[in-house]
Amino acid sequence: MSRPARMAALLLTAFLLGAATMPAQAQDKGRVRARAAPVDPKSAAIDEALRLSGIRTELAALRERLTRVLESDYRADFDVRRWVTRSLSSSFAPENYARPIRQALFDNYDADAMARVLVWYRSATAKKMLRLERSGAEPAQTPARKKYLATLEDKQPSENRLVLVFRIDEGLHASEGASAAVKAVATGWNRGIEQMLNERDRTEVKQLETALTIYRAQIRDEVSEDILREMMYTYREATDVELSAYAEFLESDAGKWFFGTIYKGYQAFLEKAIDAVAEEYVNTILTKRTTSPPSAPTPAAPRPAPVPAPAPALPGKK
Repeated sequence: MSRPARMAALLLTAFLLGAATMPAQAQDKGRVRARAAPVDPKSAAIDEALRLSGIRTELAALRERLTRVLESDYRADFDVRRWVTRSLSSSFAPENYARPIRQALFDNYDADAMARVLVWYRSATAKKMLRLERSGAEPAQTPARKKYLATLEDKQPSENRLVLVFRIDEGLHASEGASAAVKAVATGWNRGIEQMLNERDRTEVKQLETALTIYRAQIRDEVSEDILREMMYTYREATDVELSAYAEFLESDAGKWFFGTIYKGYQAFLEKAIDAVAEEYVNTILTKRTTSPPSAPTPAAPRPAPVPAPAPALPGKK
């Protein structure tokens, strides 16, 4: 085949291949590719703020504090303390907080305040505070925490540092949230008891409620003191300047909006937690009734030994 003929054959082959692929390419262009749904800026900002602020860590630490205080309170018997700590573990799981808190931020959204919140949590000081809070909340820190707090009995921190810790506690609603959780547990417990009793026995429940009110007040003071002492340990590596910057953010309009809104969501969560605690109490009692082994029968009194019959007389004797 001559060179011109060979070139003509190659051009014809290329034309035929191109014609064969044109319909497929046109079909691909005609297809409508599914586009990813646009990200809502409000939702993205809320998720970023919750991630940066470590709210889940703080809520998990709250449950850990309550569990530690209640387990060491011997005014309630062992079964009650075990049930309460079990209720905290299930009803107060950190994942249960996320939805109402996120919803509260969504419903009360403030774009300007959120922008300032994100600026703060991206700062070096905020990152250090978050690192200290995460480290202090770890269960493995318990021995070191006890050892550090023991040293405070001989060497009290400065008045300025105590004031800074108080300001941070108030801005985070830490003690307030712990007290509300104690109240929710006691109220749920009381509601569960009411469901198990008839009308005649509810007078006793009212008396129990009065006792629980006193108990709550005592626990509230102890929890508040425990939180403040724990904060002294958590922020032990922070300088007064860093603590002051943290307190100033919490007391700013943006800080008040952020943590005030989070606390509203937390209160909404507690309303549902009360019912969850009551339901768990009822289920626990019902389960105990149906699974407890029957009590052992009272052993019968031993029978008296039979009196031996007199021996028969020997033959030949009277």
